[in-house]
Amino acid sequence: MKIGDLAECAIWLEGTETDAMLKQWATDCPFMMANTHEPKLKLGPVDFEIKRPGQDRVPPVPDHVKGPDVRLLVATAEVLGFEQVRKESFLSELSEADLVRLRASTRKAHGRQLPDNVCDQIIERLGPVAAGVVLH
Repeated sequence: MKIGDLAECAIWLEGTETDAMLKQWATDCPFMMANTHEPKLKLGPVDFEIKRPGQDRVPPVPDHVKGPDVRLLVATAEVLGFEQVRKESFLSELSEADLVRLRASTRKAHGRQLPDNVCDQIIERLGPVAAGVVLH
């Protein structure tokens, strides 16, 4: 990516999400967009848009997504610059067994199947607080 590009993140919604779930995603999304690139992105304000199946740039609805109001929530933000990712990692301190347990707890907390890399980003951000609650 380069300065001026749009970073994008999207999630399928089923129409059964609570306000708290949507607020959590709105909080997590900028973090995920910035931290899934190296070097880490510095982003402008995040804009959210609801897209419906069949609209431009909307992929087919995955088979596991079903609900009364299926739609795609898309977040975009302009890339303003870059910053170095910190070298220290909470994840690197975890045993494989603890990482598996934290990923499972993260998926349960978010009420849906998340890929390992997204779980890892959330775990890295929450760090020792999450480990203290889940592992003890």
